Amino acid sequence: MIPFILKDLKIMMRDRTELIVLLLMPFILIGILGFALRGIFEGDTAALHMDVAILQEDHEEEGIALFIEELENKSLPFESIASLTDVARETSPTQLLYTMLEEGDLSEMVNVKDVTNIDEAKELIQREEIVAALTIPDGFTFDSLQKMLLDEGEGSELRILMNESGSLHANIFHDIIQQFVKELNFEYAIAMASGSEGTNLSEVEEVSLGGIDTISTREPVSSLQYYALGIAVMFILYVSSTLASKAFVEKKQHVFHRILLSGTHPMTYLSGKFVSGTLISFLQLVILFLLSTFVFQAFNPVSVNFWLGIAGISAILSLCVGGLSMLLTSISVRYDSDAVSAIFSGGVVSLFAFVGGSFFPTENMPEFFTFLGSWTPNGAGLTAYLQWLQGYEGTTVIRSLVRILMITSGVVLLSIVIFPKRRSKPS
Repeated sequence: MIPFILKDLKIMMRDRTELIVLLLMPFILIGILGFALRGIFEGDTAALHMDVAILQEDHEEEGIALFIEELENKSLPFESIASLTDVARETSPTQLLYTMLEEGDLSEMVNVKDVTNIDEAKELIQREEIVAALTIPDGFTFDSLQKMLLDEGEGSELRILMNESGSLHANIFHDIIQQFVKELNFEYAIAMASGSEGTNLSEVEEVSLGGIDTISTREPVSSLQYYALGIAVMFILYVSSTLASKAFVEKKQHVFHRILLSGTHPMTYLSGKFVSGTLISFLQLVILFLLSTFVFQAFNPVSVNFWLGIAGISAILSLCVGGLSMLLTSISVRYDSDAVSAIFSGGVVSLFAFVGGSFFPTENMPEFFTFLGSWTPNGAGLTAYLQWLQGYEGTTVIRSLVRILMITSGVVLLSIVIFPKRRSKPS
C-alpha cells in the first residue's frame, strides 16, 4: 500500500494545475472574502450604510390627544386612565420608530430623509438617492394605540416603497422595519396578557445587525477566521475528485491492470486511495491554516490545546475526504468513466459549499436548509471548527464529528461494494 500512497503524492506534487486549485485558489478566496466582508462580520453596520426616506402623513400629537380623549370617555378607573395616558405619551409607536432609526447602532447604518409626498419618494428611488421609502399613514398613532393598549379597532400598517427588484439594502431595511413591528407587538402583547397595561415599554429592544453571537469568552468569529475555515473545508473536497480522475487515467493506461497482475489485491489499491486522500487533504488543511495564521493573522496561537483540537477535527474530516476518494475511484474504475468525478468537482462541491455554509453563515436560513448542510462533510466540519473556535464544550463539538464519521463509514462501505473484486478486461 505504501508504494501506492507515495505514487499518488508524487503525482500530485508534479501536477501544478491541481496544486493551484488545491492551495492557491482557496488562499486567494480567503483573502478576498475575508477582507471584503470584514465589516459585516465584525458588526460594522456602516458597511451597510443606506439612505431611506420617511413620509409622515400621521399627526402624532393629534393622535395621542384623540386617544386620551377616548380614554376619558370610557368607564375606566382613574388610575388606569392615568397609567394608559402616560404610556401613550411615552411610548408612541412613531417616537419609538424614530428613536430606533436615529439613535444607537442603526444611526450609523441608516440615514433618514423626510419627504412631503409619495411622488417625491418615488422620484428619489428612481434616481437611486434612497433605497426605500417608509410611509407612516394618517391615523397611525391613534389606531396603533387603540389596538395595542385597548385591543380595539384593526390597528394600522406601515408601508414600504422600493423597486420591484429590491436591492440588498432595501431588503435589509424592510427586515429592520418588520422586526421592529414584531417586537413592538410582542412587547405590548406581553403587557396585555399580564394585565399590566401601565407597564413601561419605552425600552423596546433595538434591532441589532452584524456580528456573530457567541456564548464563549472568546471574541466573535471574524470574517477572516470564518472564510479560512469555510473555504478550506470546501476545497479539500476537490482532493477526492482529483484522485479519482488519476485512477481513471491509470486504468486507461493499463496501470491498474498491471498492478493487479503483480498479485496485488484490488482492496489494497483502493485502500491506498483512502490513505492518499486522507493524507493529502490533511496536509492541505495544515498549509491553508498556517498561511491564514501567518499571512492574514486569522488565528492566534492561543494555546496548545486549541491547535490540538483543530488538528483532531482536521484528521477526522480528512478521513471523510479519503472515503470520498474511495467512492469516486470505485465508480470511475467500475464503470470506466470519470464523468461522476467531473460532476462532483464541477457541481456537487459547489452545492455542498452553498448548503454547508462555506460562502455565508446559514444559521438564519430555513431549518431544512441548515439540517441538510449539517449532513454534508464540509458543513459538519465547518460547524465543528467554529464550535471549537468559540470555546464550546467538547460534547457539543463531538456531535458534528460523529456526523462526519457516519458519512465516512457510509461512503467507505459503498465504495467496497462498488469496486470490482476481480480484474476486468482492459479497454
